[in-house]
Amino acid sequence: MSTPSIRLAVVDDHILFRKGLRALISGFPDMEVLFEAGDGQELLEHLDQGIIPDVVLMDLQMPTLDGLQTVRLMRAQYPRVRVVIISMHDEPELIDSLHTEGAHGYLLKNANPEEVRGAILSAAGQGSSTRSSMAVL
Repeated sequence: MSTPSIRLAVVDDHILFRKGLRALISGFPDMEVLFEAGDGQELLEHLDQGIIPDVVLMDLQMPTLDGLQTVRLMRAQYPRVRVVIISMHDEPELIDSLHTEGAHGYLLKNANPEEVRGAILSAAGQGSSTRSSMAVL
């Protein structure tokens, strides 16, 4: 019996990174990417249209509406959607502030595929504890 499919959105202003992440996730049997967005504003437009993923993988630094601003808005408007922030920055203070603002996970951009999968599963409430360089909030 397969686990329920986790529906995702990938939000990053770098199209090659987005496409690469989508391709990686498509290789995970229990996950599907519903849509991609280039920034937080585009993500919110999809959500407002009723396309609601279970988990959003979102870059921290983006134009128009960045990851932190978007997490704040989503916490109020879409509290059921889980957010995993992806960034190249690994400062503990930043990770703590993202957690305080409502992010459910944090992943470094140089994470390996198993860490990405683990972060998604953990955010979706289906994860087991794995030791890795990622922080699950």
